[in-house]
Amino acid sequence: MPEITEVFYPRTRSDWRTWLANHYQTKTEVWLQLFRKDSGRPTLAYDDLVEECLCFGWIDGVVKKYDADSRVQRITPRRKKSFLSELNRQRVWKLQHQGLLLPGADAMIQDQIGDPADPLVIPDWIAERLREDDQVWAQFQAFSHFYQRLKVGWIAESGLRMEVARQRLDYLVRMTSQGKQYGTQPLRGLFY
Repeated sequence: MPEITEVFYPRTRSDWRTWLANHYQTKTEVWLQLFRKDSGRPTLAYDDLVEECLCFGWIDGVVKKYDADSRVQRITPRRKKSFLSELNRQRVWKLQHQGLLLPGADAMIQDQIGDPADPLVIPDWIAERLREDDQVWAQFQAFSHFYQRLKVGWIAESGLRMEVARQRLDYLVRMTSQGKQYGTQPLRGLFY
């Protein structure tokens, strides 16, 4: 477990972006102090933390308890070829569209970003399971393109154990058979 080094408490997304702008090229890590909601202290929202990391080519990592009211999360520059989840891919598209992604910040993930218009490629073993029930397949096809991408990405993530992937796929089939979407939703307002 890495040792806690420099701790920074960003009260707002703007504080965090300013820190990154000033240090992303010279620092090798920082620990962000994040307070519990019931502490009464302002704290950075997780989505804001991650989006700003993506803007500067950094990544969030391990979390440790810091004191009674807060935890710290280790933030470091992204390593070359580090995995980019489907949700983070959608975040990158949004940030590019908004002009917030720092030029060159996507260098470590450029080959993984793709394009929002790219067709969804569903691995055969996932498609076969979804197609076992015509109603499930029809319902899955009725969900938005970006929801489909999130769920397929969530199941097929690199490095995932097949047992876990099959459990996730079973859950997707069960929820889809009920016409329900679940979990993290696609980023609204940009793509549809």
